[in-house]
Amino acid sequence: MSNVRAIRPLDAVIAAIAVVVLALGVFLGYSVWVQNRQVVASTPAAREVADIEAKVRKNPNDIDARMQLAQALAVAGRDDDAVDQYQAALKISKNFAPAISGIGFLALQRNEFAEGEKYFRRVIEILEPKHKSGPDSQLEIAYFYLGTALMEQKEYEEAANYYKKAILLRRDASDTHYALAFTYNKLGSDSKYREELENTLLFDPKMPEANYDYSLLLLKDGDKAGAAEHLRTAITAAPDVDLPQDALAKLGPFRDRFAAAKAAKDPKAALVEARIAVALEPENVEALVLLGDLAVKTGAKEHAAEMYQRVLVIEPDNASAKAGLKKVNNGK
Repeated sequence: MSNVRAIRPLDAVIAAIAVVVLALGVFLGYSVWVQNRQVVASTPAAREVADIEAKVRKNPNDIDARMQLAQALAVAGRDDDAVDQYQAALKISKNFAPAISGIGFLALQRNEFAEGEKYFRRVIEILEPKHKSGPDSQLEIAYFYLGTALMEQKEYEEAANYYKKAILLRRDASDTHYALAFTYNKLGSDSKYREELENTLLFDPKMPEANYDYSLLLLKDGDKAGAAEHLRTAITAAPDVDLPQDALAKLGPFRDRFAAAKAAKDPKAALVEARIAVALEPENVEALVLLGDLAVKTGAKEHAAEMYQRVLVIEPDNASAKAGLKKVNNGK
């Protein structure tokens, strides 16, 4: 998938730039997540492995240098060598959770989910007794990746439990809410699936996967306008993905929706048609103005103002949009 999303770091020490591929099977079969850690930002990304190896040779018991070397090797695609460095770090400190997390994370990258599960369970065994209350990024991330390892093995109920534990430590984690939504979908819990998709969109309104999945629910509800708008958001966020575009096209064609919006005598019915038309052609000035006018008629002044402002971005001198926006602002 072309869309790449940031996900939380493994822990407070590992500075790996990594990709996890999850066979979610909802949005084109999988979701790709990437994270650039804050530590990376403070360390030159172009540092060569050889430079860090020199540091390790100079001080082989420097656990931070071992972790930096493991990171650099992982980024270079030398996973086995990275694991060797994590193992070396564990010889220095046998319960060093970041190193254990690093090995587990690389196992997930290789689709060795049972192996990854083993390592993240070990991390949790180390961290849970130390946790008192409040935020704990290392433990939250360990819960997330253990949930991921279990989800990939189709252990959906247990995966959901660990995702919920992760959310208790970080409620605004949209990726965790989305993964939890997926597990609820697999478990056949429709209401919880919908709730977690809504939570995902609350914290990440532009997430393409969640927008696409939510649009399917709206289509089942008969809310074609809402579905069209979420499909448009998904397409905009992931422009190279074909499936949402095809799904949106089925709600057209644009000319029919636009004509229906202009012909409808009921402003609310016209608004629905105009919303779909704008979702189909989001830069069509006539459709945006019409949607703005209909939003005014139905009392949705904020929505109207947004449509007029979108027109003025495209055509700064558009008289209809200027007049409509002035009318909305004066009516406040």
